[in-house]
Amino acid sequence: MKVWFNYAFKLTFSEEVSHHAFCLRIVPQNNSIQQVNSWQLHINEKRDFSQSIDGFGNKLIFGAIQNPHKVFDVRILGEATLEAYMYKDNESPLMYLYPSTLIPFSPQIYTYLNTLILPSDPFAIAIFLNQTIYNNFQYLQGISTPTCDTDAFLSRRQGVCQDFSHLLIALLRLNAIPARYVNGFIDGQGETHAWVEAFIDGYWRGLDPTNGTLLYLSPYIKVAHGRDFFDARLNRGIFAGGGKQSIGVSVTVTKDEQ
Repeated sequence: MKVWFNYAFKLTFSEEVSHHAFCLRIVPQNNSIQQVNSWQLHINEKRDFSQSIDGFGNKLIFGAIQNPHKVFDVRILGEATLEAYMYKDNESPLMYLYPSTLIPFSPQIYTYLNTLILPSDPFAIAIFLNQTIYNNFQYLQGISTPTCDTDAFLSRRQGVCQDFSHLLIALLRLNAIPARYVNGFIDGQGETHAWVEAFIDGYWRGLDPTNGTLLYLSPYIKVAHGRDFFDARLNRGIFAGGGKQSIGVSVTVTKDEQ
């Protein structure tokens, strides 16, 4: 499947900033089921940037803008070829069996898990948990923040894709199924999306608890992964000045219908 992506991120400051250092995870990965054929990146009128890779294999774009400015404008567009969402890589799945900052193994998560009657097969467990979260939690924007953990989501039972994914990861890990957090772009128009990869029978499989789906021939473009949101966040930066900030994000993914 061939897909085209267009991601735009605009950070506007009420007062000028300077000495602005940024680190971005916005270039999609290359792996055995996803090949990025081409991409173009524009940062505040094509300013210079550098490239690297983090400890999880995610591509990093980093640099600095020294001159005063009130807008940080980023856009990446490109083309990728996707295959069925089931693959292997060189990363050890064992590191994804343990709690992390936003996915604690708390008494609250154990209490919730004990209310569920699970099947015995790991793949069936993953499908069951994915559908259970989709059926019993409500998607609602504006109620959570990037620092909300699974306990907060369990308490209010409302949140966004980040919250749905963190909860599924916690329940999978507690059932000895390695699971990692994924950030990326999906079919249509909107914002970025989060989903889950679970390591089952020797393969990473994609699960989207926000939509209750098992990913297979799906136009999901993977950008970054990690233990939780903190490892895979797309945008980070520090700067001097700035006052109030406002953020605008848009993503468009289209696929070849032939």
